[in-house]
Formats: sequence, structure tokens, C-alpha cells
Amino acid sequence: MSDAEEKDINEPGETDFAPESVEATDESEAAGEEAAGEEAAGEEAVAEKKPLTIEEQLEEAKARADENYQNYLRSVAALDTYKRRVIREKDDLRQYALSGLLESVLPVYDNMALGLMSAEQDSDPKVVVQGIQMVLAQFKSVLEENGIEEIVPAKGAAFDHNHHEAVQSQPSSEVEEGAILQLIRKGFMLNGRLVRPATVIVAGEEGE
Repeated sequence: MSDAEEKDINEPGETDFAPESVEATDESEAAGEEAAGEEAAGEEAVAEKKPLTIEEQLEEAKARADENYQNYLRSVAALDTYKRRVIREKDDLRQYALSGLLESVLPVYDNMALGLMSAEQDSDPKVVVQGIQMVLAQFKSVLEENGIEEIVPAKGAAFDHNHHEAVQSQPSSEVEEGAILQLIRKGFMLNGRLVRPATVIVAGEEGE
């Protein structure tokens, strides 16, 4: 082997290291770009955290106040609409609440008119009494169907100031003192609520 060939083998040229140098340069440039990007992002974050000026704060407060005021106006309008609807429904209920009861009472009214016409043509009092009893029973049935209950205390029953009204007291040996002696007028309750107390006379010292 010649001296020139041996020199080429033992002493490699500069071209053998060129790729590694280029790769190192590319990595340095990429790292520099990444650092520059992070720096720019940091500057943007700082810019975002920058406090608002007085003018900007005032404009933001005005915008929130205007939004709240608009919400308030909408709420007031909705409440007003609701109130008017409730008032209208109450008026309708008050005007037509008795329509169902009226439909039930009208047949009683018709039968009462027919009974009166029959009484005018028939002089037998028993027939008239029977007719009135039938109409009264029909009317009582209508009341019960609509939640109306009679208060009819029996003679000798205990006086209950929640359901009875004493208009007079009389001495009596038939019932105990303070007990009901006589029923003057029936009372009525509507769905458990007192409408009219039963009017009674109680046993006791004579007086009103």
C-alpha cells in the first residue's frame, strides 16, 4: 500500500463530520424558536392580566347595569301579566262557580212548580204534603251531592257552641240543664266548614 492511501485511511477528511454539524444547527434553531414562542406567550398573558382603566371599568359597569335593568323590566312585565291572568280567572270563577249547583237545583225548581200546579187542582192535603215531601227529599239529595251537610241536633243532645246557636233557654224536666231542648232551625256545613249554625233552645233557667 502506498503512503498516500495509508494517509487517506488514517486521517479522515472534513466531509465525514458535515451531517452531524448540520443536525446540531437545526436543533439550536428549533430551540431558539420555541423559546421565542414561549416568551411571546408570556408577554400576551401579562397583557391579558393588565388591569382595566377607570374608563374601561366604568363602561363595563354600565353594561352590567343596563343588562340588569332590562332583566328587571322583563320580570316586572311577566309579574304584571301573571297578576292580570289571576284576577281574570278569579272573576270567571266567581261568576260561574254556581253553574254546577244551578244545574242540579233547576230540576227541584221545576218539580216545585209542578207540585204547586197540582195543589191548585187537587184539594186533598195529603197529596199536597206528599208532593212537598218528595221535592224536599230531592232538594236534600242535591245539597248532599254538592258537599252540603245538615246540622240537626236531637232533643237532649249536648250543646256545641261550634255548631249550635242558642236563642233561648227554658226550664225542663225532660233533659239535663244545658242540653238541647228544641230545634228551631237546621244548620248547614259545606265540605266540613260551618255555613250556618243550628238554632236551638236549651234547657235551663228561663230567659233569652
